[in-house]
Amino acid sequence: MKRLPFLHVLFLFAAAGLVLMTLGWAGQSSAAAQEPSQRGPYTATSFGPWNAAVAKTHVPEVTYEKAGTALTVNVKVDNHPMDAQKPHFIQWIRVEDGNGKLLAKKIFKPTDPAPAATFHLASIPEKLKVLDHCNVHGTWLNEVDVKLP
Repeated sequence: MKRLPFLHVLFLFAAAGLVLMTLGWAGQSSAAAQEPSQRGPYTATSFGPWNAAVAKTHVPEVTYEKAGTALTVNVKVDNHPMDAQKPHFIQWIRVEDGNGKLLAKKIFKPTDPAPAATFHLASIPEKLKVLDHCNVHGTWLNEVDVKLP
């Protein structure tokens, strides 16, 4: 008969642990709890569970210009907050060639003023894949064909 209270307490702790894990309080950051499972990067036209307004502030904007035999690539993520308090920010921007080979990458802190970067590439690929990662909304992609005069 004395075991019954012990079993009740054990059951209550187990139930509380399950509730905490479900709510994201047991060793999981709030950003990870908010971000859905992502199978590939989101784009301006395929933005998964988000809407077009979210896509507009997450898809990287890309411009480029030839610099001799090299290429200068400018990337920015327009109007995206860099908020250390929430936290909500762009964690990184990376540039790949059309085959997915990493060409350049910049890592950001939530206290950085704006998610923008300039990359100087030694060669000129035919295609650029530019990705950024938001700690809340996942990874976003913009693919650009490099066309020079």
